[in-house]
Amino acid sequence: MTDTSSVAKSQLTVISPDPICASARLPSLEEGITPNSNYFIRNHFGVPNIDVSTWSISIWGEVDNPVMVRYEELLEMPSREVKSLLECAGNSRSTMQPPAEGVAWDHGAVGTAVWKGVPVGTVLEKASMRKIAKNVLFEGADYGRERNAPGALAPRELSYAMSLPMEKVLNPDTLLVYEMNGETLPPEHGYPVRLLVPGWYGMASVKWLANIRVLENPFRGFHENDYYVYVAEGAGDSVGQRVSIIKVKSLITSPSRGELVPLGTQRIRGVAWSGESAIAKVEVSTNDGRDWQEADIEGADSPYGWQHWEYDWEAGHPGHYLLRARAVDEQGNVQPSQAQWNFRGYSVNSIHVVPVTVHEV
Repeated sequence: MTDTSSVAKSQLTVISPDPICASARLPSLEEGITPNSNYFIRNHFGVPNIDVSTWSISIWGEVDNPVMVRYEELLEMPSREVKSLLECAGNSRSTMQPPAEGVAWDHGAVGTAVWKGVPVGTVLEKASMRKIAKNVLFEGADYGRERNAPGALAPRELSYAMSLPMEKVLNPDTLLVYEMNGETLPPEHGYPVRLLVPGWYGMASVKWLANIRVLENPFRGFHENDYYVYVAEGAGDSVGQRVSIIKVKSLITSPSRGELVPLGTQRIRGVAWSGESAIAKVEVSTNDGRDWQEADIEGADSPYGWQHWEYDWEAGHPGHYLLRARAVDEQGNVQPSQAQWNFRGYSVNSIHVVPVTVHEV
């Protein structure tokens, strides 16, 4: 059972106590950097108890020089900082219709932090990868049983593991992270070391790293090939496309759902992001999507972060209204009115709709 005392002291909402899954509240997304205490948590298994004095990462497989890298050695390597958003692939799942399988996230399984660590490519140089290497598998120290795994009536224990294609592995911003927002990586976020894969949904950023295996052939594992896949109606898990790049999305952070707002100018605020590129524009509608007005949006200070936006709405008549926001990224990707349904409700990026009531003071 995971200790949730630190979560209770934060502003997070616990969705699942064991393994711990906890969601941020929408107003907290207005901060440029999400404090560690208010950063969403998504775990598949319990947080492992790791003694950093004996911890190391094993690097093996299609390499000429298998090595073990200790924590102190990692800290001494050339490092870099990357400001990056992470979003759970199941974020906003509770809004999908018909209802989808999985943790019932609202919209708070997302956050932005400044991560510090060593590029994976720098560490792999120590092991001298062979020319046939095409993929790299990252395995965490956490393990347990998944009710959806093969042999569901008596599932075996398995560890959490994900692989990446070599192009993404060698991107200098793909890091072995040991600091989060200037602090030692918290246990619930992967202490002592986790993977950071900017631009991809959070399931790829494996926590509590224990093994790195260099592969010639594609990896076949439960979480990568049977769980984090887009499964259409009538299809089986193993035929689904893998979940990877974050889709364009925006959320309204203020006003809140059901809020009473007075007549007059109302400032609508929100946040937008995309895994592929910066946000080009955000549009707001207050009349059932008939007209869209462009919001003011801050510039991007990181290719992987979010951008905040504002729009002043003249609420001239009392009544019930639906506020809508949609984002467009620089590659022309636009938020859809309705996300494409899939069995586990991944990548829900439909237009965010917030009901409010305008009243006379």
